[in-house]
Amino acid sequence: MLRASIVLALVVAAFVASGCAGAGAPRGTVSPASTSGASPSQAGSTEPTPPGSAEPTGSDLTTVPTACIGLGADDCRRVVAQVATIVPPGSAVTYIQVGPFGCAAGAGCAPSLAERPQGDITLEAGVGALSYHVTVSSGSELAIERQDAFGVLLGPESQPPVTSGARPFSLGHCGLWSGIDSGGSWWDPVGSVDGDHPDAINAADGSLTIQDPDHATFTSRGGLTVQLVRHEGAKYLPLCQ
Repeated sequence: MLRASIVLALVVAAFVASGCAGAGAPRGTVSPASTSGASPSQAGSTEPTPPGSAEPTGSDLTTVPTACIGLGADDCRRVVAQVATIVPPGSAVTYIQVGPFGCAAGAGCAPSLAERPQGDITLEAGVGALSYHVTVSSGSELAIERQDAFGVLLGPESQPPVTSGARPFSLGHCGLWSGIDSGGSWWDPVGSVDGDHPDAINAADGSLTIQDPDHATFTSRGGLTVQLVRHEGAKYLPLCQ
């Protein structure tokens, strides 16, 4: 079951022009992510170091499930690697959304930082999220700037068990950012995601195929295909504007 009222507010303006309209009041408490406790550890970061605090050593994010929206695998890994150096240690990151990264010069550009020089990265961590804005600065350096993330922590509304096979499934009015809830679990997009596809940000009918208890695929009638992994427990969902 989808909750059309609870969805992600992370869609870059280039992607949301045709999609999301106002959502109803969500269940849960709206709360900003904390902006304290992070500091830069390499060139290009704009994170300030809090007075009197030690330089954090960063976090290992290499095994965290990650969606790459608008970027290819190499550039996606590059963004995650740099952000990992400024994520406060002990943040307990469980999911990473890299992007969306939109085309700087109109639609149809390559999925690279060279042609998509700005975007966001959101790390689901504990009962909230860490959000950063990424900009390609002079040359090929990446500037990483902490920003607030607002949303709610919600449990799934669908009922277990997770059963293998295909079933009809419809995305909510903000597409993938409406969340995917089936079999008593949330399902997170992973790997390459075509954020330019209209079904990614709009209501879309399709099918959800569960391969095993932890892996699934959503395919819309319009041709959007997204790989998914099962999310443990409640999920932090920013709001759709």
